[in-house]
Amino acid sequence: MTEFAAVLKQLSTAQKPAKGASLYTLYVNRPAGRFLAALAHRAGATPNQLTVLSAVFTFPALAAVALIPPQTAMAVCVGAALVMGFALDAADGQLARSQRSGSPSGEWLDHVVDCVKVVALHLVVLVSFYRFFTLPSPLFLLAPMLFELAAVVIFFAGILTEKLKWRGGGGGPPPPPPPLLRRCGPSCFCRWTTA
Repeated sequence: MTEFAAVLKQLSTAQKPAKGASLYTLYVNRPAGRFLAALAHRAGATPNQLTVLSAVFTFPALAAVALIPPQTAMAVCVGAALVMGFALDAADGQLARSQRSGSPSGEWLDHVVDCVKVVALHLVVLVSFYRFFTLPSPLFLLAPMLFELAAVVIFFAGILTEKLKWRGGGGGPPPPPPPLLRRCGPSCFCRWTTA
C-alpha cells in the first residue's frame, strides 16, 4: 500500500459522526476533504493553512456573486470555488483530528472563518437579488434574510451544543488521545499504538 493510500485510510477513522450530517456532507464534502487532508498531510501542511486556503477559495467566489452579473461561466467558477473551499474546510478538521494537532487557536480560526462564510453567503445572495434581478416585490428580499437568520442560529446552536456536552461531566474536555499517525521513516507512516 502506498504512503498516500495508508494516510487516506487512516483519515477515514478521523471522521465526525454521520448523525445529523447532510447527504452532501457525507457523500461529497467529507470524502473530498479526506482526499485533500491526505494530500496536505503528505505535503506537511497544517490544519490552519488549510483553513486559510479554504477562505482563499471561498471569499472571492462570494464577492463575485455580489459584484458580477450572473452568467453561466461565472456560476460554474463560483460553484467550483465554493466546492473546493468547503472541501478544504472539511479537510482542516480531518487533518487536525488525525494528527491530534488541534489547538484552541486553530479551532477559533476555523469557527470564525466558518461563521463569516455562513453570514457572507446569504448576504451576497441578498445583494445579487437587489442588484441584478427584477423581483415582483421587495418582500422577496426577505428570503435571504430569513435563511441568514436560520443559518446563523443553527451554526451557533451546533457549536454551543458541542461545547456544552463537555460541561456535563464536571470537567473540561478530555485530554487528546495520542496521534493516529507517526512517522517511522522518511516516507513511512505507522499507526500509533498505546498500551
